[in-house]
Amino acid sequence: MKQMDEATGWLKLDLDAHRALEAQRVSLEENQLDILKRALLRADATATVGSTAAPKSRQQAAHSQLKAPPADWHDKFGECDRRTGHFQVQLHEYVQFADSQKAAYRLALIWLEKKYPGTLGRLASHPGGRGRRIVAADREALYTRSPELAKMAEKLTDDWYVDVNLSKEQKLSRLRTACRITGLEFGKDLVIDL
Repeated sequence: MKQMDEATGWLKLDLDAHRALEAQRVSLEENQLDILKRALLRADATATVGSTAAPKSRQQAAHSQLKAPPADWHDKFGECDRRTGHFQVQLHEYVQFADSQKAAYRLALIWLEKKYPGTLGRLASHPGGRGRRIVAADREALYTRSPELAKMAEKLTDDWYVDVNLSKEQKLSRLRTACRITGLEFGKDLVIDL
């Protein structure tokens, strides 16, 4: 039996491979190719030295230069209330997987502040939409039109609070704003897989 349809380029999966692929799904919006790419990226990021893999291409070699972020870049206030998948966060050569979209969003903001001090201060002056700020020095300042929502604010760092009750699109939009502020290119310098 052929494992690939030459006319369409589609791979044929047996039932076990299909189940393994579907077990990696984090949302109904993603297709099987997205799932496979994320799984392969994760496998490449955790590859061990001394494997029997073939020599890497230039692009693969650049990917292998990725490393874990410095120890003081972790999210010391974030608690993952539920795990919803593995979401990659990459800033330049640093890469880490988060257990939820919220955790990935928080990590990206923390890393930007660590790498480019003052980012959160500049970001605080930008409106996040719907009467909310992206970050603020206190809970109440996050929600300019609805101060009763201050209980929803989460501590991001010692000095900053963040609004995390956001859709995927809102998180990505706010990270694009953060990249513009720091002069980075979103999707190149900061890559986040939500």
